[in-house]
Amino acid sequence: MSTNIEVPRSSGTPVDVVVVGGGAAGLSTALVLARSRRSVVVVDAGEQRNAPADHMHNYLGREGTPPLELARLGREEVESYGATVVAGRVVDAEALPGDVPSFGLTLDDGTRFLARRVVLATGVVDELPDVPGLADRWGRDVLHCPYCHGWEVRDQRVGVLLGSPMGLHQAGLFGQLTDRLMVLAHDVALGHGEREPLRARGQVVVEGRVEEVLVDDDRLVGVRLADGTTVELDALAVQSFPRARTEVADLLGVPTRPMEMHGTTLAVGLVADANGVTPVPGVLAVGNASAPMATVAAAAASGVQAGALLNAGLVEEDTQAAVERAREAMREPEAWEERYGSPSAVWSGRVNPQVPAKAEALEPGRAIDVGCGEGGDVIWLAQHGWEVTGMDFSPTGLDRARQHAHDAGVGERTSFRVGDVRTWEPGDERWDLVTAHYLHLPPEPMLDVVRRLASAVAPGGTLLVVGHHPGDVPAGVRARDDLFEPEALLPALDETWDARAEVVERTHTGMGAHVVRDSILVATRR
Repeated sequence: MSTNIEVPRSSGTPVDVVVVGGGAAGLSTALVLARSRRSVVVVDAGEQRNAPADHMHNYLGREGTPPLELARLGREEVESYGATVVAGRVVDAEALPGDVPSFGLTLDDGTRFLARRVVLATGVVDELPDVPGLADRWGRDVLHCPYCHGWEVRDQRVGVLLGSPMGLHQAGLFGQLTDRLMVLAHDVALGHGEREPLRARGQVVVEGRVEEVLVDDDRLVGVRLADGTTVELDALAVQSFPRARTEVADLLGVPTRPMEMHGTTLAVGLVADANGVTPVPGVLAVGNASAPMATVAAAAASGVQAGALLNAGLVEEDTQAAVERAREAMREPEAWEERYGSPSAVWSGRVNPQVPAKAEALEPGRAIDVGCGEGGDVIWLAQHGWEVTGMDFSPTGLDRARQHAHDAGVGERTSFRVGDVRTWEPGDERWDLVTAHYLHLPPEPMLDVVRRLASAVAPGGTLLVVGHHPGDVPAGVRARDDLFEPEALLPALDETWDARAEVVERTHTGMGAHVVRDSILVATRR
């Protein structure tokens, strides 16, 4: 289920993903996300590239469906899963500050959305040859894709208007569909090597610049050349130049790149990898926006892939946020009161290994264990001659520690008090050993805690602080900011201390035996 992480700024409706563009790619992205219970908004300006066409092809199960009908069905499908489709145009977009990607997008009617991710499904604009009458027939009987429209003009009189020598590739493909093909050289000079394959296949080369597309009764009937010659045709194939729509991409900083073949630039698309990931964190580009030559089916497939990738990334982000909230909660007494209130013991009752390792060489005196929990370290120190105070911010944990000390026969050598080391002031009290194990806070609060602990150490006494080493975080898991290397604690101590930082490996047997490292600060007050 969608978990909306708070994004900076309060104005606007927060959603997981805003998809800019309501064609096959954008709606497919939204469908995958909505079916994963993500909050999704599709902003549709109604500018689908294939809108002028009466039908689309090579889309299995939807063969021959009108493009606008596909879009209508797609909108109904994504809305049936809870996504929102709004008619409009994004007029402002910006990345918002923060540790994770988030964005603000404003529509032309003033509506504002706050999104964790943005998908650019903005498509392309087909730049057409500058021939009078040509653009008016685009998508009808002026064509560009033999796979999209070629079958429909099979065996007809088809002219291929060359915009560059690359148009011969297009002529070859349309020549597979009709024996009545004419290659209109227009402004392209063809050499012998280019003409020979055409002659071999019986394809006519028509010299001269095309000046006008001729239409009769709403039907293309031919073209007129500069010398006045009329060439009768039923359809005209042209090389369009697809150029990505960049209005929103420019606002977000997504760059473009040329698509080249044999040294000729055929299109310009947004920069994105095979999964749609752009150089701007949190922004993906799908469909023709990043792959200008893609068919409808390929564009839809890119949307499905991007939707799955986005959801997986959001799950990871949600999980990390939940972990961080849980960590924050575990730094508060209420969470530990609940934990220690359970029937079973929270800890093993054994002493933490660095206590005997460091304390056995010390002369027993007065000790305090801060964050003592159920009292394992307190009991060990008392059993080895120390007068020990256990301090914790959980009264229930201290009740357990007190009982355990009594059961171990060291009740008379131990005492317990409620205290939070983040605010604790020792006053005039001093101890010969001050110890804290696996108490983790972010860097600055942790340094303050070490200063507080150090203020409680008597002259000649010892400070022992032990924590988990940050290098023990598994690969692929986001690093925690509350684990520390021991050297990071040294700035909390002044020149009156003899201090050393150590990293010690040990085998941890909880949840299966594995090697871990302890970060250890041992310091003696002079």
